Amino acid sequence: MMDQVGFVRKVEGDSMELEVRRMSGCGENCSNCSSSCDAPAHIITIENQLDAEVGDFVEIKGHSKNILMYTAIVYMIPLAFLIIGIAVGNSIFKSKGYSNYELLSFGTGMLSLAISLLIVKLIDKKMSVKKNSTLSITRIL
Repeated sequence: MMDQVGFVRKVEGDSMELEVRRMSGCGENCSNCSSSCDAPAHIITIENQLDAEVGDFVEIKGHSKNILMYTAIVYMIPLAFLIIGIAVGNSIFKSKGYSNYELLSFGTGMLSLAISLLIVKLIDKKMSVKKNSTLSITRIL
């Protein structure tokens, strides 16, 4: 489980909009690292299970299994399409005798990458309709 704190910005019906600050890589001890801790907050919409109100701080729990699945989809599908696109393009253009087959293979890989991003977007849209339990609020702080 991954825990985070969110600030309730807006409540509409049975959902709410939360502002979630990114966790810093230095464990909130920013003077010991060179990273920028002034990263913008993420805005997420989540089901208001505890009747939180605007201005409340809530504890958010993320279910690791679902988060890892989403991470794999977002990163692995585009990577696989890129590599397969380059390999297929390389094979086709090299066998056809093109002298600049590497550049054409790269273009094929980039086209495959663009197609994969559309696929990931469709998967994301389909998963968001399901209202699964990736994130949930556990208590009002």
